[in-house]
Order: sequence, then C-alpha cells, then structure tokens
Amino acid sequence: MERKTVRIVRCADYASSLAPAFERLLAESALLATQEVAGRRVLVKPNLLTDRTPDQAVTTHPAFLRLVIRHLKSAGAVVSVGDSPASAANIRAVLERTGVGAVCEEERVPFVSFEQEGVRACSVDGFDFTLAGPVAEADMIVSLPKVKSHSLTKLTAAVKNLYGAVPGYDKTTLHRHYPRPDDFGRLVQAIWRVLPPTISLADAVVGMEGQGPANGRPIQLGFLAASADPFALDIALCNILHIKPTSVPYLKGLVDLHAPEIAGDSVEVASFEVPVGSHLLSLVPAGLMRVAARVLWVRPRIDARTCVNCGRCIKACPVNALARPDAEGRGIPALRRRTCVGCACCHEVCPQGAIRMEQSPVLRLAHAFQGVD
Repeated sequence: MERKTVRIVRCADYASSLAPAFERLLAESALLATQEVAGRRVLVKPNLLTDRTPDQAVTTHPAFLRLVIRHLKSAGAVVSVGDSPASAANIRAVLERTGVGAVCEEERVPFVSFEQEGVRACSVDGFDFTLAGPVAEADMIVSLPKVKSHSLTKLTAAVKNLYGAVPGYDKTTLHRHYPRPDDFGRLVQAIWRVLPPTISLADAVVGMEGQGPANGRPIQLGFLAASADPFALDIALCNILHIKPTSVPYLKGLVDLHAPEIAGDSVEVASFEVPVGSHLLSLVPAGLMRVAARVLWVRPRIDARTCVNCGRCIKACPVNALARPDAEGRGIPALRRRTCVGCACCHEVCPQGAIRMEQSPVLRLAHAFQGVD
C-alpha cells in the first residue's frame, strides 16, 4: 500500500458487519501484516475523549478495538492500549463507560494512562510540548480515531487523534498558548512529526456531526478507513463528508502534499453538519484580533436547564474563564467573556451536553457568504 493511499470498506454495523469489514480492510490495504508488527511494541491509541457509552458515538467503539487487539496479538506484536482523555482525572469512569476497560481486561492487554507514565520534552518548528512516555517508546502506533465534527477544527479524525499523545494538563496548557485555529493546526502538525510510525484505522461506522466532538449527534456513516498517512486519510474523509480540506486548520498547507488516492468501496454521505465559523478566525491577522474581538468570537453558552453544576468545565478551562457564581458554588458557571479564547475545552468535557459553542453574528454572516464547506 502506497503511503498516500486511503482504503475504504463499507461497514453497516458493529455486530454482524464489523469483523468481515475489518478483515477486508487489512487484507486489501496490506497494513499491519505479520512481518510488519511481529515482535514490535505496538501502542493502540483509541479516541477516549470522555466517559460516554459506545452508542453516543463520542469514543472509538470497543468492538473495533477488540478486533485490532486480536489481530496484532495473532501477528506477534507486543500490544498495549493507551490514551489521555479530557476526563483523565476520572479515568476509571472513562474505561468503564466506553467499554475499553473491559476489552483490555478480557484480551489481557495493559491499558496505560499517559498521565502516569512519564513524558519526553520535544521542540519542533518553534513549538515546545511533551510527548507521553509510552508513545515515545513505542515501535509503532495504531491510531483508532472516531470520525466526528469538531467545534475548533471542524473535523477530528486521524490527525487530531494524535493530539492525545500529549498527556493530561499539558494539552490544556497548549490550548492556552495556541487558541487560534490556524496556530493550533500547526501545533498538531508538529506533534505528528515526532511520533513513531503510525497506522490509522478510522471508525466511521457511526460518527458524530453537529456540536462535536462530544455533544453532537450520532450519524450513520457506514464505513471503515485505513491509511499509513493520517493527513491523506483526513483529506479523503473531507471529500466524503463535503468539507473543504483547506478549512480544517491542521490540513492547511498539506492538501497537495498528501493528496490521497482513494481505493476500495465508494461511499456516499448525503450531508454532514459541522460547527459554523470557528475556522474563519484564522483569516484575521493576529495583530487585529484584540481589536476585532468584540465582533469576532467563538465562545461557550451554558444551558441552565441542562447544567448539573459538576464543575468539569471550570477545571478544563485553560485560561480560567469559567468560575462559580458565588462562594457556595450555587448556580451554573459564569463566563468571563474577555478571558475566553474559544478553545472548546469546556464543551468537550461537559457530561450533560449543556455547553454549545456559539459564534458571533459577524462570524455567522461571514460563513453564510462563504458558502457551504
């Protein structure tokens, strides 16, 4: 399989269709063959954003993870599973509700929490960040992204799943340093450059549209996808989902370099809703953003009817823009509008779907003039 080839295989469900579709995917792509993985330390990286059940389409489906683990073990790989969820402090709940903990236990493979296994400092293209120790020490990464919309980057799939290689609070710190979508996109590109060889197998049987990556709507997409090039895979997904690849911050400047050759089944997705307007902030020069901030913004809105005042959003905010309304902690969190950087961290961790990322009227108008993308 050439590096920029993306293999697509139809898959109707996680019950009867998944196993034969997975076998076809590997056979036709020639990825993860025995000679490629035997004796190697392979870290499987699912998307475990937060503690949601598989039917909510927020995380990689555990049935898909199980098939990957079994294949790698049968091929002679030394397998582990690891991630750094946004709800890392509640890792037991994440493993239980997503079904991933049960799969790891039943398949007798260790789950490694990136917050507890040390880090390696990296400096790439002007970006300083840490890489989780298990990621840096692996011989190969098998990334299992869930295909979803994203309130900051419009799409989250193969490339964005690799941002989870940065452990715990360090991700939050990076959001504070690089809140603009284009800067954040370049950071994600830089992280990819220091990773071990990575194979991406995307779970697009049921994805998420709308207010993703955690609070959108499940949507039947009906396929699996694979590539040794995560950028090529995400560009192919953009084509399938009717998204302009150049509007996805982490794909900017790479569309021609990673133009994919799509092989396998043809799939059609009639419509796929993505959040409005966030990527348009990248069109505003950084020096003008402070002046334009009054009319160009993306920020959270909390639904008082749904919020249970759990405090997760307050802990997740990298710039302390959310706070308890009074000393007793009563009422929904209050937003300091001038402090908010629109990173959507609070939106990602809300367990009730009470937070929506809203765009200013000017951004919505700009999106309407730009057209559907």
